[in-house]
Amino acid sequence: MKNQKLKIKELKIKNQKSKIISIVAGLIALNLNLYAQTRIFGNYEIGLSGSAGLSALHFTTADGSKPSYSAGYAFGWDIAVFFTEHWAFRTGVNMASYHASVSFKQHETRSLIATPSGLPTGSHFYMETEYRGYEEQQEALYLRFPLTAQYRKSRFYAAAGIQAGIRANATCRIRSDKVITKGYSDYTMQYYENMHGFDNYQNIGTVSKPDLGLALSGVVETGMIWKLKNEMSLYTGVFLDYGFNDVRKGNPMKESIVYNENGAHTFNSILNSQNDGKPMTDKVQPLAVGLRLRLSMSFSN
Repeated sequence: MKNQKLKIKELKIKNQKSKIISIVAGLIALNLNLYAQTRIFGNYEIGLSGSAGLSALHFTTADGSKPSYSAGYAFGWDIAVFFTEHWAFRTGVNMASYHASVSFKQHETRSLIATPSGLPTGSHFYMETEYRGYEEQQEALYLRFPLTAQYRKSRFYAAAGIQAGIRANATCRIRSDKVITKGYSDYTMQYYENMHGFDNYQNIGTVSKPDLGLALSGVVETGMIWKLKNEMSLYTGVFLDYGFNDVRKGNPMKESIVYNENGAHTFNSILNSQNDGKPMTDKVQPLAVGLRLRLSMSFSN
């Protein structure tokens, strides 16, 4: 029954990813199409943009904790095709970063492992781990393809739409002041310590690659337009990006610490990990809010 539920969940994830891939492909095609439309419609703008503010891979841990937001950035180029004096479609491509961190004074996990060699075999064997002074810092870079409808009048502008993102890179830095591991057999009902890789470890530090996939988000932006010389304009505004989907890729139920009988344990991000058969976080959504600048040049046929 458990395997059947897992297969159904994996099938749903695959269907969701297929839909997002279709949206990404559609937005890339729209990028090319709108660029081609500049030869037909009279007015269009090409611009370079940059933004900065708070960003996060937002989630909630099993104990209700939320990550700390950090500074994030984005930069790219875009093109706006005006169909009327006030209305336009804007698209382009940009690179955006998302940062987050989470920490625990004390953190415990429990996972089912194979019985180490030389110990009594029986029903189940578990590895119990206690982290002290645990901290995890996450960073993800996404290549994004937005499509927004923009309205402008005089010096005011507002835009809203969607954007699809492809993960370019993801890194997770894990550190802990102390990690205590021990084994437990529900056959012998005994704990095993200081043997077979079960020991105390000081000042653990490691880097992992969390499994993150495609992202679909909504974006809103508003601000002022400042006319410069030579058909140049400077857009200054505020924005909000809100992720719609869970960007975790594949199976989010890995072991937070991967047991090694020689003590050479490896670690996974809590974004993809489980504790005693339950996910350590709920869905992971990219979020960002901040200021955006765009330097645009107007053209007309």
